Amino acid sequence: MKKLNLVLGLVALLFAGSLKAQDAQNPWGISIGAHAVDHTSVSGLFDGFFDYDDYSVVPPLSKLSVVRHLFGPFSADLTASIGQIDNKRLKLDDLFFLNAGLGLRFQFLNAFTKKSSWFDPYLRVGASYNKTDYRKINISKSSPYKTFDGSLINKEFKGAEDHFMTQLGAGINFWFTDNIGLNIASDYNLAPTVEGNTINFFQHTAGLAFKFGLQDRDKDGIPDDKDECPDTFGLKEFNGCPDTDGDGIRDIDDACPEVAGLPEYNGCPDTDGDGIADNVDKCPNQAGPKENNGCPWPDTDGDGLNDNVDKCPNQAGPKENNGCPWPDTDGDGFTDNVDKCPNEPGIAPSGCPEAAVMVQNINVGFAVEFDFDKASIRPVSKAKIEEKAAQIRKVLEVYPDMTLYIDGHTDSKGAASYNKNLSQKRAASVVQALEGEGISAGVLTPRGFGESQPKCSNDTEEGRQCNRRVEVTINKLGEQK
Repeated sequence: MKKLNLVLGLVALLFAGSLKAQDAQNPWGISIGAHAVDHTSVSGLFDGFFDYDDYSVVPPLSKLSVVRHLFGPFSADLTASIGQIDNKRLKLDDLFFLNAGLGLRFQFLNAFTKKSSWFDPYLRVGASYNKTDYRKINISKSSPYKTFDGSLINKEFKGAEDHFMTQLGAGINFWFTDNIGLNIASDYNLAPTVEGNTINFFQHTAGLAFKFGLQDRDKDGIPDDKDECPDTFGLKEFNGCPDTDGDGIRDIDDACPEVAGLPEYNGCPDTDGDGIADNVDKCPNQAGPKENNGCPWPDTDGDGLNDNVDKCPNQAGPKENNGCPWPDTDGDGFTDNVDKCPNEPGIAPSGCPEAAVMVQNINVGFAVEFDFDKASIRPVSKAKIEEKAAQIRKVLEVYPDMTLYIDGHTDSKGAASYNKNLSQKRAASVVQALEGEGISAGVLTPRGFGESQPKCSNDTEEGRQCNRRVEVTINKLGEQK
């Protein structure tokens, strides 16, 4: 039997040595060790479980387990154990023992931490074929069987050699390195087709455990436990992740994994150089501000002002009016920027009503001639007086409260005081003449300025003639009638 155990161990070692070469892409494990069988602790709930003197210990290399990781915390195992045992409970010695089956392991610590650990406990359920020769034993109620401790078994049992067993157990792996560890396990084996616990037993195991072939699902040569992208073929320098566009940024960190880009834009390019990555730029080929989603501001009305600063983006207008066309408030055809009377319809050239135009032109064309060094008006100026009086009367019809100044001026010849006095007299003469043409008294007020407000140069005769003048200016316009 010791030779048989040695053969089993050699087969296990050969299998383990070839396992990695056969399937390097799958997470396999193997454990090899000794086992012990305990039939005495089944009568009560773990009664005598730690009474190792009752164990039937089989030498090393008598049990082999091959483990295959399935998913998450679950693994499947194939176990086989063999040896010469004693069933101390039934007082049987040197029985050939073979137990082989399949099991499912649940690594509950891994289920919570999601990581491998040196401390690796698990629960196990399984089913097995057991070969132990009990053909010499027959038990019935009328013929009970007396066990090692004097208790009686009176459950019906007809001895057999082959048995189906179900298993429930637990184990722990203590990993010394990533691949080598110590396995300790215990399984309760129950024969569901046999009444009572007649041939039930505990099997305890201790041995070395090995892990082979870390999983590499994407075949990139990087084990899944070190591969940050285990389902995608990648590069070692990127911890197993790909860089499809070759920009030095891993696809999992690259917002544009198929187009080469820059780190400051999370792997996306900025084609138009406006500081906005193409993946969020609404106009990736035209530079534009962030406020307009990377697009240039349009000039919808074509007036030279972009819509973002144009107060009237759909109507062309000058910059001076914020891109809006000048209004024509009074509707007289003159926009407010050139209309001298923007709130009153008027006529050219100022856009003011006719009376207002006359007010503006109240002094236009008024040239009165006087005798030399006198305040008397020459007859040739009579027509000018009549024309100006008619104009003033017309304006008074619109602005009845209007008052005017008649201002007299002289050249610089003579004393200033004399000239001032002369200009006052000439202004008074014009007032008198205009009142003689129907202008009411009090409307006109004469003023003499002498030589103090020259209009032209006093160095020439022409200039001095220009300065000898009378002007009509507005004192008070009043309300329009």
